[in-house]
Amino acid sequence: MLKKVIKFADEYEMFPALGAVVLVAVSGGADSMCLLDVLLEISSERGFRVAVAHYNHQLRGDESDRDEAFVVRECGARGLECVIGGADVGAFALETGMGTEEAARELRYGFLHDAARRISAARIATAHTADDLAETVLMNLTRGAGTSGVSGIPPVRGKIIRPMLHVSRDEVMRYNVAQGITFVEDSTNSQEDRTRNKIRHSVIPILKEINPKFTDAIIKATQLSRNDEAYISEQANKILNSQLSILNSKGSPRPIINYQLSIINSISSLPFAISSRVIRKLCGMPLSYKHVKAVLRLCDSGRSSGCVSLPGIRVRREFDRIVFDREIDEVPSSFAPIYIQEGAEAIAIPEIGLYVSCKSTISHDNNNVIFNETFNTFLFHVEDICGRMCVRPRCEGDKIRILGKNCTKTLKKLFIEHRVPAALRKLVPVIADDQGVLAVYGIGTGNRATPKPGEKAILVEFTNAIEN
Repeated sequence: MLKKVIKFADEYEMFPALGAVVLVAVSGGADSMCLLDVLLEISSERGFRVAVAHYNHQLRGDESDRDEAFVVRECGARGLECVIGGADVGAFALETGMGTEEAARELRYGFLHDAARRISAARIATAHTADDLAETVLMNLTRGAGTSGVSGIPPVRGKIIRPMLHVSRDEVMRYNVAQGITFVEDSTNSQEDRTRNKIRHSVIPILKEINPKFTDAIIKATQLSRNDEAYISEQANKILNSQLSILNSKGSPRPIINYQLSIINSISSLPFAISSRVIRKLCGMPLSYKHVKAVLRLCDSGRSSGCVSLPGIRVRREFDRIVFDREIDEVPSSFAPIYIQEGAEAIAIPEIGLYVSCKSTISHDNNNVIFNETFNTFLFHVEDICGRMCVRPRCEGDKIRILGKNCTKTLKKLFIEHRVPAALRKLVPVIADDQGVLAVYGIGTGNRATPKPGEKAILVEFTNAIEN
């Protein structure tokens, strides 16, 4: 048992550095008590420390309290630090509309991460076994899962490690008997009204009759699926990185007007294995097959506009762009003008999630080339600025002669050419002085106040609120 766990853990680099703490999630059941004993044995060799966390779900009345008392008593006998937590999972499930298992999982893992922070644990170990892995895969298959679902439970996810994921429940029970390990039984494990229990007690025994090494077969299948999923996901990331102007991490805030954050071209021409993952990554959440197909139909529609509502997000088509927007109903109509002068640092424009700074500098040969590639940083010749500078929305009749172009255009026409949605045009920052427009965020700078190398200049820079 110890050799098998060590080999698997080392393959995924589960064990932390010398002296670090591994927080073991212990319910008091056979699997978690086995894991606790195994990690205590291994810790003496590898030099990490072991602590325990127990979460009381308050779902089984006196039995839940019995389990908590058992874990506290065992930790006391072994001289281990024990962090206890709990909540009324049933009430939380009703309040949030979650299923009981989902609610329990959310509260339990929230507690485990909080406990790990409190005691500075480097890892959180859970007692998932190969049987848990098989049950999860079968449950996912009954729901129509793809390779991600068939990959089952990941061996490592952030701080979470699962050292016994390739150990069967039979091996756990043999180890417990050999080591004289005591544990408590969860009476709900035998209830046939739960999907997982039906699979555990009715489906898997039949599959083991067909193939006595069914659990080993599941382990192999999940490894293969995990490898396939990693490769396909990597290809989807490459597509995203090559076609998106900026790809923000899941849930991170972004400037409202920076509509190019969620633009992707030719998504419908990609193989479905790639396009479906691209769409899910853009949404930043799990999506059903039905939802993914709805977005793809929007991509294929050929129309200049359209919309699909998904759980917590709205997907819009704007010309040849597909925009994923979580806060479309909260987008302001405009923003208040801000006057800027030399020395201004990180002035917030809260309506659009940007900061603007202004400082003096000297122009160099490569300044204009660099700034013309980004259009969030602008350089103006001090002596060509007329009166006060400000950052404001577009005004009726605004026009600019873009540097390097041979004609003057209204901002309205520029926004149409650059396919800025009408609803967002009043949110694009315009840098202007008393004479008119000097530059437009995301589009370009005018030729009226362009400095020459060596001339004194004013540098105006926009940064995302998240960068500050």
